[in-house]
Amino acid sequence: MMQTSRWKIALVVIATLAGIWFSLPNLLPQGVKDDLKFLPQNGLNLGLDLQGGSQLLLEVDTDALAAERVKNLTEEVRERLRTANIAFTGLTAQGDTVRVNITDAAQVTQAQTALNALSTPLANNPSAREFTLNRDGQALRLTYTTEGKASAATGAVDASIETVRRRIDNLGTKEPTIIRQGSNRIMVQAPGESDPEQLKRVIGTTAKLTFQMVDQSVSQSDLAAGRIPPGSELLPTSDPKLAPVMVVKKRVVVSGENLTKAFVDTDQNGRPAIGFRFDGQGARKFGEVTAANIGKPFAIILDGKIVSAPNIVSAITGGSGQITGGFSIQEASEMVNILNGGALTAPLNIEEQRVVSAELGADAVAKGGLSTVIAFISVLIFMVLAYGWLFGGISIAALLVNLVLLIAGMSVTQATLTLPGIAGLILTLAVAVDANVLIYERMRDEVRSGRNVIGALDAGFSKAMETIIDANLTSLGAAAIMFFFGAGPVRGFAWTLSLGVVTSVFSAVLVTQVLLAWWYQARRPKTLPIEDHVSNSKWPLIKILPQKTNFNFVRFSKIAGMASVVLVCASLFFTIWPGTPPCGGLNCGVDFKGGTILEMSNPQPVGDEAVRDNLSKLDLHDLQAQGAGTTGQDVLIRFETPTGNPQIAIDKVQNSLKAEFPGATFKPATVVGPKVSGELLTGGVLALVWAIGLMMVYIWFRFEWQFGLGAVFGLVHDVILTFGLFAVFKLEFTLTAVAAILTIIGYSMNDTVVVFDRIRENLRKYKKLPLKDVVDLSINETLSRTIITGVTAVMALTGLAVLGGEALFSFSVALIFGIIIGTYSSIYVAAPAILLWGVNRNQTEAEVVDVGGFKGKKSPQG
Repeated sequence: MMQTSRWKIALVVIATLAGIWFSLPNLLPQGVKDDLKFLPQNGLNLGLDLQGGSQLLLEVDTDALAAERVKNLTEEVRERLRTANIAFTGLTAQGDTVRVNITDAAQVTQAQTALNALSTPLANNPSAREFTLNRDGQALRLTYTTEGKASAATGAVDASIETVRRRIDNLGTKEPTIIRQGSNRIMVQAPGESDPEQLKRVIGTTAKLTFQMVDQSVSQSDLAAGRIPPGSELLPTSDPKLAPVMVVKKRVVVSGENLTKAFVDTDQNGRPAIGFRFDGQGARKFGEVTAANIGKPFAIILDGKIVSAPNIVSAITGGSGQITGGFSIQEASEMVNILNGGALTAPLNIEEQRVVSAELGADAVAKGGLSTVIAFISVLIFMVLAYGWLFGGISIAALLVNLVLLIAGMSVTQATLTLPGIAGLILTLAVAVDANVLIYERMRDEVRSGRNVIGALDAGFSKAMETIIDANLTSLGAAAIMFFFGAGPVRGFAWTLSLGVVTSVFSAVLVTQVLLAWWYQARRPKTLPIEDHVSNSKWPLIKILPQKTNFNFVRFSKIAGMASVVLVCASLFFTIWPGTPPCGGLNCGVDFKGGTILEMSNPQPVGDEAVRDNLSKLDLHDLQAQGAGTTGQDVLIRFETPTGNPQIAIDKVQNSLKAEFPGATFKPATVVGPKVSGELLTGGVLALVWAIGLMMVYIWFRFEWQFGLGAVFGLVHDVILTFGLFAVFKLEFTLTAVAAILTIIGYSMNDTVVVFDRIRENLRKYKKLPLKDVVDLSINETLSRTIITGVTAVMALTGLAVLGGEALFSFSVALIFGIIIGTYSSIYVAAPAILLWGVNRNQTEAEVVDVGGFKGKKSPQG
């Protein structure tokens, strides 16, 4: 393995040069990039907290929603009366009321019964109804109630927020801010210099897709005279090959609600088209209608325009089809994105468009940048001190390649980088050192067992590789689950984590291997500089650590287990109590609870920093100030709405700002919803559950089911205790805290897998050694790696916590706590689970250890 293979050298060189090439845009000014068009143009996509972006204020057209609902109600009345064979006349809709005259007075009661099902109680207010049914002789009236319209409007805004989020998420790995403002407005802030026109096209398109039969009973003379039968409507077409207008039946055969996937396709002439697939219900409906109407045309209608009207040649039972209509590739791609995001419940009107500055001030960004640089340098210095100039220097070289590749990958894929993301990036690099430490410690173990230098080098890589692959595959699988099941910030975090895993493994293994191979071939050394007895010097500092430790960890399993149970129960109690939504005992910020937004205008330009400094003396939680527009005269101020009388806080803010900026004026304050909507929270929890489940299955497959169960116990233990930390110390719980918890899960799993891998190896090596002794031995053998990796990560994060300012304090403290508790859980939560259930070491039964009175059942080997 220590042969300098040409393909390995070529791969390292090519990957490093490519990383430098695609990272260049982040180092060059925009003017240079404009002049040198051959250079890559995409730099890091900074988040709203670092650079700001574009803002759209959207208003949900609730009037159009009400009109659409009354129109649908008219068709429902027509359909129900015809199904019941009740004759009627004068079916009309006026305002919010649908009126119909029953021809036969004897059928009025029957008609009331048929239509009464449309007057259903509201789900959120059972005492009110969406429609009221009244009788006036032989006339029946269905009226759309005020409560019904309010409920529909609220639901439309909530649904529109999630639809907009899905549409922007489908554009890439951006992390937009999408929140409700007031009763029927949505504020969208997209990071970076996004194309506002594309953003408006993607967000503002209703994308209401319906399939309706063409009404062939209407002649050209009827059409010219405007004689359209009841139950049909006249719609324009967008395909130049069709007539300018066509008559279609109002009854919707299948709607976009039954659409499962849309994709860019090509028609029979090779032109761009849109392919689609229905769910089971949609496929059944579509199959039944096409089977009953062979030879007849049906219309595919998008946002009120007929885009295609093909003839039904045969029954379409496969649940898939194609929309043609002269699309360009870009138009087809945008429409596919919109359709996959789902149709808007109601149209969105764009009220205003503006540019906003970063959510964090320049001072916060500067503190974060400075602390990040110091943390990174401290990791480099520690590696040199621990492993010397040669091995420490090689680790630094691998780390720098890792950083370059990671920046290049994020630039190419336009992954969003936020301030907490920078901190997470530093932690990723600190943990990436873990692979080097695993390799180096394996080499030292092999030297102690009597191998020569070349044998120790080879064995160090080969034996460490299995552990490195296991530890990183679990993280990669969890990231994939979070990306596909999560949304918004969860997806962004998952993508960055995935890139970090790939670049870390590449740099730590291949780069380190190539550099060590060059060193060996050039020097042909007889000893390794990191051996224990190569000299009397204490340099490198790794020699200070004992060669072999014999701590009896299992002996304290009962005490540690009881302490963990008490801490987990206490954490759950403080996290849940008091059980007030949405956060219980957590100190949730604006991200989860929503707050108040106030817009200030000043005759002279005023920086958001000045506003933030002015308001910092007030007792406001989660205060944010963003410059709005290009003149610097407008500032958006957002803060957590205090309990009691919110107007008092608004008055305090206005009075404080007027004292410093006498000419300032304010628009009426509005309530904004949380960034973390119900669907986003549900998606995040679902992604987390699936990720933990995947980790358990993988470890079960690679080890045994007892190991998988132990790993899950450890992860759940770490997550709950971290929630307890936030609850007990009232640290602000925001989306940044969610990122911290996701990072802790990755670190904890990595640490657990390293211990498990050594336990599995020692079970094979020492077949007669008692299981508790195998566990103790394995933990002791990996202890030096655990200490070095933990110290490296904690050292980097301590710098962030001390120097990073308020923006990074809670995040860094949570990560430090998570690393410490993750190390503890690997030893005293995950490992004791193996002792309780035992492991299969022969063909008869599993050996079980009595851990201080807690004893599992023996399980036979199947």
